[in-house]
Amino acid sequence: MTGSIRASQQGLERVDRARHRKGWTKTRTMAWWQDAHTSQATLRRFWRGIAIESGSFTAICHAVGISDWEAIADLDIVEEVDIPTEMVALPSPIPTSPSPNSNREDWGEAPDVPSFHGRTEELGQLESWMVKDRCKLILLLGMGGIGKTTLAVTVADQIQEQFECLIWRSLKPMPPLENLLGSLLKFFAQGSESQSFDNIHQGISQVIEYLKQRRCLLILDEAEVIFGCSGDIAESSKRDRTLATRQWRDGYENYAELLRRVGMERHQSCLLLTSREKPNEIAALSGENSPVRCLQLRGLQDADAVALFQDKGFSGSEIGLKSLIQLYGGSPLALKAIATMIQEVFAGNIKEFLSQNTVVLGDRLRTLLKEQVSRLSPMEKDVMYWLAIERQPVCLSKLRANFVLPPTPSQLMETLVSLERRSLLDKIAEPNGIAFTLQPMVMKYVAEEFIEQVIDEIESAIESKDIKPFKFLRKYALIKPQPNNQSNPELNYWIVTRLKDSLMINLGCEVGSDLRQIVPLLRGKALPILGYLSRNLVEILKALEVEIDSDEWRDIPIR
Repeated sequence: MTGSIRASQQGLERVDRARHRKGWTKTRTMAWWQDAHTSQATLRRFWRGIAIESGSFTAICHAVGISDWEAIADLDIVEEVDIPTEMVALPSPIPTSPSPNSNREDWGEAPDVPSFHGRTEELGQLESWMVKDRCKLILLLGMGGIGKTTLAVTVADQIQEQFECLIWRSLKPMPPLENLLGSLLKFFAQGSESQSFDNIHQGISQVIEYLKQRRCLLILDEAEVIFGCSGDIAESSKRDRTLATRQWRDGYENYAELLRRVGMERHQSCLLLTSREKPNEIAALSGENSPVRCLQLRGLQDADAVALFQDKGFSGSEIGLKSLIQLYGGSPLALKAIATMIQEVFAGNIKEFLSQNTVVLGDRLRTLLKEQVSRLSPMEKDVMYWLAIERQPVCLSKLRANFVLPPTPSQLMETLVSLERRSLLDKIAEPNGIAFTLQPMVMKYVAEEFIEQVIDEIESAIESKDIKPFKFLRKYALIKPQPNNQSNPELNYWIVTRLKDSLMINLGCEVGSDLRQIVPLLRGKALPILGYLSRNLVEILKALEVEIDSDEWRDIPIR
């Protein structure tokens, strides 16, 4: 058959199920239009129920495994010539004048999604919030590499026909708000002269006016870059070590007004924000019955993670695969990286990799974690280091007791809330209450950073023959006294063992005797000044097989 064909509503539903089985998005999966030897624009017209050239129509169906294209087509509407995009209007029961913004898209810096696995529940939740509940502001929250951007692309692609226009903007380049508002107003103006604004408040008002006039889906990706870090804190705020109130990066505080107004004012649009951190503006407005919602994104389900490995050439039935998925918390980024490494180093043998008893982060994941941890306040880092040392879930009271100078319970609780909003903390329900811990990948990174800091301190102390460089070894206990019935040598000594190996590699075999010369400098110092330093040096010297002379340690307080 020649001419143009459009899909029926039932046909589109069948194609939707078929593309979902392949893990493809509706219009953002490049493989789809490439396999069909057509264009992305044609694929979009197909989904909008617009007649397209018959050869492209059948090829689009074949690409997702549907051979009986006639069952997909609306055979009551077959035209002999294709209709140019600009001449086609969506079917409407009531004739209306064409809207200048109808079905307009600007995907900006949105990435292509060649394949997509799982997230059925999350996709359904987001679609329900956006379409059924008509939420105004939605935060997609999760740690780096968990798949927030991929999910945002997929859900936007899936429901874009429910909106008159779609706009994607990445905040990674850190655009000042006035630049973002100008870009949005230019899009809305569609070629005509966009409105200028004298101040941020006026610019936000103009954008919201467009959000009232048109049903728009606005996605702002990677919002965490405009949140402040400890180095950006004003001098007057440095006494507050918890920083539980989220600070905005200098010059970006006016984004808070945008979020508040989009979440509170009347309009018919939706702003989807992806971030590793939750701003207080959203925390204050969000709720089950509120037009502001937050979806915390966790790792992939086992079955979906297995499908990811199958894409990488694994059978999906390898011994240890599920253990590997749990070890990496179902993180798509981490699993993709480790799948490649296992193929290259272990010839695809997952069991052999797991026998190494280690977590491999990979450059990209390590970079993401470094970015996130570097933004923490001193108090937040304290908690992270203690959780890495503990290695097992720990309750609030035990965590607080670890500190040389314990924070108040309220300070500690605020810090834990802040870490949870940064997607760095795991809460475990235990018989005696809630316990806190880190995911294996986060724990691995924090432990590595901790050991590097300790090595630098030891090297500086040996060179200067002074105990002033010791900060970490004063604040944190490498090994803490445990009741006999709770002793676990492997668990208690794991960080000392790793530190010993790193010291030997970095500072050489003489590090033990060099470190022993520091011991006399501890004599005469008060316990509050030394903190955990004395105990830590004893344990390090033992691990390095340096003889401990009891007379040498006389009159040195040990915590």
